[in-house]
Amino acid sequence: MDVLDYWHPTIDWARFDQGDVSDQMWTAFRQLVQLCHCVEHWRESHRALGLTRPPAPYYTPESRHYRKKRLDEWKRPSQAAENHMHRAAHLADDKVAEMSWLIGPNDQGKPDWKLYFASALSIGRSLGHLRARYKAVAFAQFESNALSDPDPSRTASEWLERAGFTGQRPML
Repeated sequence: MDVLDYWHPTIDWARFDQGDVSDQMWTAFRQLVQLCHCVEHWRESHRALGLTRPPAPYYTPESRHYRKKRLDEWKRPSQAAENHMHRAAHLADDKVAEMSWLIGPNDQGKPDWKLYFASALSIGRSLGHLRARYKAVAFAQFESNALSDPDPSRTASEWLERAGFTGQRPML
């Protein structure tokens, strides 16, 4: 079962401009944007569920068995959200890897190359799922003129700043 079966982001694709990006890269990029939205949704769900308190016991005194059962039931939704978050992050990382196969040495400086590197540098997969910056690619709109800068690291820096990651460097 896919992570998008549990929660599907509502994205207005009419606000996205493909420009000169190839159809294959554009399809992969759109899927990456969806997965990044999923990661952030489940990250926030996990965080919010972690802020709740366990329910009070029904009976006092409570046996060790019923205490464990009550706490396990309380933790279950949070653990499910965390699992969905990790699965979406794993799929997003796979999508970035898939995008890397769509470019070659002759593509340097072309829109596909810029889009791949700006996305990969923004996310920072080497940071691991908990610290990676998927929010930087969870776009609500995208203009292909964002790829006009010949240096994708500057584009990635702009995306990071817009997503609230001030002072963080782009990294693979």
